Formats: sequence, C-alpha cells, structure tokens
Amino acid sequence: MEKENVINKIRKLLKLQYGAEKIGSEGEAFAAAEAIRRLLTEYNLTLNDVGTEEEKQEIEMTGDAISFVDGYGFTWKKVLMSTICEFNFCSMYIRGDKKMLIIGAEHNVIVCREFFTYLCQVFRRLAQQRLDEHQLELYAEGKRLNDKGCREFIRSYLEGTGFGLHDNYESRQPTSEETALVLCHQKMAEDYLHNKTSYQHQGTHKPKERAVYEEAFMAGFDDGLNVSLDKQIEGVKKPTQAELFK
Repeated sequence: MEKENVINKIRKLLKLQYGAEKIGSEGEAFAAAEAIRRLLTEYNLTLNDVGTEEEKQEIEMTGDAISFVDGYGFTWKKVLMSTICEFNFCSMYIRGDKKMLIIGAEHNVIVCREFFTYLCQVFRRLAQQRLDEHQLELYAEGKRLNDKGCREFIRSYLEGTGFGLHDNYESRQPTSEETALVLCHQKMAEDYLHNKTSYQHQGTHKPKERAVYEEAFMAGFDDGLNVSLDKQIEGVKKPTQAELFK
C-alpha cells in the first residue's frame, strides 16, 4: 500500500514538473524533479514503474532489421543508426547476420528507419560533393587524390556524420517527459528481447580505431551537426536538400 501511495505521489509530481516547464517556471520544475529523484531512489523504483498498466499496454514494442553492410565500411551506418535510435526512444542491437535490430514502439521504429534511410542518401550525395570541393582545392595547389585517397576521403566523411548528428541531438535540451520516455522505452526494449537470441546492444557506437582523413571526417561531422532535426520531428514532409540545413 505504501508503494502504491509513493507511485501516486510521483505521478502528481511529474504532472507538476511538466506544467511548470510549460509555463517556464524553472525553479518549481527543478524542485519537483529533485523530489521525484529522491522518491525513486528511496523506494528503489524507476519511471517505468510509475506508468499505469493502461499506459504500458498502449505501447506495443516491435522490431525491424536493417543491414549495415556498405561499400565504404560498416562503421558509419552503425554510428548513424545508434545515434538516431538513442534520441528517438528506440534501442539498437547488432545481429550476427550483419543487420541492426531496432526495437521500440512501432511509430518510433518507423521514424528511425525512415530518417536513417533518408540521411544515408543525403550524406552519400554530400560525401561526393565534399570530395569534389576538396579536389578543386588540391588542384589549385597542383595536387590530387588517387582512387584510394578518394575512397578514404568518402569513408572518413561518412564516419564523421553520425558523431556530428549526436552532438546536434545533444544540443537540444530534453524535457523531463522525454527523459522519462527514454528510460521507459529502454526497459521495454530489454523486456521485448528477454529469452530471445543474444544480441550486442549498441548505445552510441564506438568504432575501431583506424586512420581517418581528418579534413573529410570534420566535414562530415559539421554536416551532421548542422542537419535540421525539426524537419525530421514533423515526420510528414521530407525536407528538400535546401531545407535540410539550418
């Protein structure tokens, strides 16, 4: 009975915190968040425990497998997808058949898959554009990249995009409601995979150390950092390339 009372109190505090954030009352929101944290710690609870059974049943978890095989190495697609999942309420697992398993609520999985597919196309086009620009700069100096150098430039550019995208997402301050949803959906993803085949969980993917073309990597990082997230969040209209950047 005491636990149920505590859970009800946390729900009331969450509503208070959300309301305070909406009207810009940072002090009240912070105080509510601190009270929530203390109660969760004291009673060994998580925000997933606070949701009602009706709320939990409304969220049906699903999975979708997407290949990370690519002619420019496997790293960049795993970095890109793990970043998108991390900030869109999904979890990513690596399967033995060279596919990424995306776990989450159906609508969130769709968002991750569609945005990933779209950004792969955009960044591949931009990789060639950045290479052409770099070749012109080298040509002015009487230099040029050979075929191997061109491949290394594109690979390094693509590997930079996911890290730039991660910093882009982190620059957005999440609301307490978004933070609560992330924790809740992570727990639900773990439950979904319970007693299933073992997978390697991916947070923000850490690639193996290898030589990178620094200028190309930073060009990719900058494009990932400046991509517009608002267009993706709308989820209805795909942005044009001109609209993609802020």
